[in-house]
Amino acid sequence: MAASAVYSLISKKENAHEEPIYCCVWTTIVNEQNSKNSQDFLVTGGLDNLVKVWCLQNNRLELLHTLDSHCMAVVSVAVSPDGHIIASSSLDTTLMIWELTTGIKVHEIEMGGTDIWKVAFSPTGTQVVSGSHTGKLSLYGIVTNTVDRVLDTRGKFALCVAWSPNGKYIASGAVDGAVHVFNVAQGMLVHTIQAHKQLVRSVNFSPNSLLLLTASNDGFVKIFDV
Repeated sequence: MAASAVYSLISKKENAHEEPIYCCVWTTIVNEQNSKNSQDFLVTGGLDNLVKVWCLQNNRLELLHTLDSHCMAVVSVAVSPDGHIIASSSLDTTLMIWELTTGIKVHEIEMGGTDIWKVAFSPTGTQVVSGSHTGKLSLYGIVTNTVDRVLDTRGKFALCVAWSPNGKYIASGAVDGAVHVFNVAQGMLVHTIQAHKQLVRSVNFSPNSLLLLTASNDGFVKIFDV
């Protein structure tokens, strides 16, 4: 089959970052008065320490903001459900919160030497969860700029995290192949699953929050009943 029959390239941006790009996310801000005027944005993070916000319009990517407060590589970016807030984590052990449309930094949370890795927003957009090399997951209040709770997997480096759409559960995947599931309201570890033989790269909940998808370096994709 010809390559042209497999996909169609809509847009590309060469040299979007000066160093390798580590993460990206797509979001749409809905115009409440006229949904036809909703705007698509892309957020990227790179090993050049930068977070960049791009506007996608008429299949063209235009740079809106370059956010340069991190001093080491940006390893994860996430956007709140309404599209207005960005969270970025970096090897400089900081979590930063930004307004997407203005590029203004709202909060900077220093973790005091603890590496933070993947970040994810709560369904309400009021909290962010991050994984770390200690195996602990930290929940941050976006409005209060506080660490609301620490969930301890009692395991190894938590490479990836996900928050269920119904807000009840947080899952993380570790370097030793384990997957941990927490009840958020109770702050309790409800499942420890020896899911994979190698590190877990990604976890994600189903839209109804009843199933958990995991993916690993061992080549397996697995689905678990939460």
